[in-house]
Amino acid sequence: MIHLIRLVVTLIYFSVVFSLGILLCLVRPFHPSNLHLMGRMISWKSFQILGLEFDQRGMEKMPSTPAVYMSNHQDNIDFFYGAACIPPRTVLIAKKAIKWIPFFGQAFWLSGNILLDRENAVKAKASMKKVTERVKNESLSMWILPEGTRSKGRGLLPFKKGGFITAIECQIPIVPVVWNDYIGKLNFNKIHSGKIISQVLDPIPTEGLTRDDLDELVSKVHKLFEIELEKMKKEFES
Repeated sequence: MIHLIRLVVTLIYFSVVFSLGILLCLVRPFHPSNLHLMGRMISWKSFQILGLEFDQRGMEKMPSTPAVYMSNHQDNIDFFYGAACIPPRTVLIAKKAIKWIPFFGQAFWLSGNILLDRENAVKAKASMKKVTERVKNESLSMWILPEGTRSKGRGLLPFKKGGFITAIECQIPIVPVVWNDYIGKLNFNKIHSGKIISQVLDPIPTEGLTRDDLDELVSKVHKLFEIELEKMKKEFES
């Protein structure tokens, strides 16, 4: 019953937030800080509605200059705590189909985010090239989910290379943001449904790196995620 009530309240809350978000974006369409403001509106009451304890750690490590933020992607719940972490002048890379979700899709598109046609490799590659140009020319940061899809309890999936290429070509740091493994551990039928930890790791510089260093960089970042996820697992087990 509690789960159903939360679902209804969340839908109402989102309808209001995204309606306001669309109005904001119509006033200043595609502004690079629209997503940051939308994220603040989304996260304002969503954790209380969902009964989630959200522990943000290491936010002070986020640089004030452009960076490529990377986070692991488990399920749709990522959306809530990801919204709370988005810094100003940051755009998100997501699937093109999102654009057609009522309210959310239109607000997401007008926020200036990048929508990729991942079913068409040529178009996706061309879009990522445009992303790189925007990051360079507009001093933007980019937030990407390097697994490319929801892991749904399968553990950390292999990373796609697009975001790493952008970081190298723009010579900006990669900032890992790790969410703890929550699949099967949250119960929205309880007043206190569970706990989510968000850990920002130290920025990884890319100055001086080239495409020749790409595979090593991907492997390094993936390993850092694995290590942090293991630390979080032990913390929840203790």
